[in-house]
Amino acid sequence: MTSLWAFLQLSRPHFLIGGALMYAVGASLAGDLDIGTYLLGQAMVSAAQLTAHFVNEYADVEVDRHIANRTMFSGGSGVLTQGRLSAGVALRAATVTSTVAIALIVAVGGISSGAAFIGVAALAVSWGYSMPPVRLLNTGWGEVATSIVVGALVPATGALVNGGGISVDLAWVAAVFTLLNFATVLAFELPDLESDRTAGKTVLAVRIGGRRAKRALAAIYGAAAIVGVAATVSGSVDLTSSLVAGSVPAGLTIIAANRDRYALLTTAAVASVAVTAIAYLAS
Repeated sequence: MTSLWAFLQLSRPHFLIGGALMYAVGASLAGDLDIGTYLLGQAMVSAAQLTAHFVNEYADVEVDRHIANRTMFSGGSGVLTQGRLSAGVALRAATVTSTVAIALIVAVGGISSGAAFIGVAALAVSWGYSMPPVRLLNTGWGEVATSIVVGALVPATGALVNGGGISVDLAWVAAVFTLLNFATVLAFELPDLESDRTAGKTVLAVRIGGRRAKRALAAIYGAAAIVGVAATVSGSVDLTSSLVAGSVPAGLTIIAANRDRYALLTTAAVASVAVTAIAYLAS
């Protein structure tokens, strides 16, 4: 039972909620939904996302030993560094979820070749973000890649799998959520800034420094608001309620970042995406 609980923590299932919300946002732009088809697409997204979790835990096990400010959303699960499970468990789990993802990609390909292609790209990023020789997180482009996958490609998958297409509405929504996810990834890096620098992990926040990262965080939220207003003014998609709802956790994220309140920072950053998505789905 102890090992099972440790494995559950290793998989970090709370992160799957974000992927589910992004998929739902895209699916809402499609036509009538078939529950079986909907769940098939969601399963593909979740399998790729779980792969990313396991690969990151495996690849960063030594780096994570230096973490001093672990939160619910940053610094890894701590399961491997505490010796509760071996690193090999994470690698084997990543192999299993990748195999499942590939099978689901093939199944999704029978519905939408575009969605299947996205699945392949997402799975590639799941490995390439953390694992050498690619290790995108050390290039300064890892944050951009993951933000595009989660904020744009997952909603696109939701639309394509469920009978929709690539539309202007989808483009506006994807732009907003890509920016919000970018801000969230950057927020996740701030608690680990010093430990990552010590370990030689050159994520974006380490490259530009904490002060600039905090300013960038505010600028990215501002850009998301501008894009949302532009989408609404254009008459394409009304994001008014979403922007209003998301502004509260976004503001808290900025305040927490400047005060080094890391638990609040990471939680509010996640909420900025989740609340905006829920408000959009409810509108």
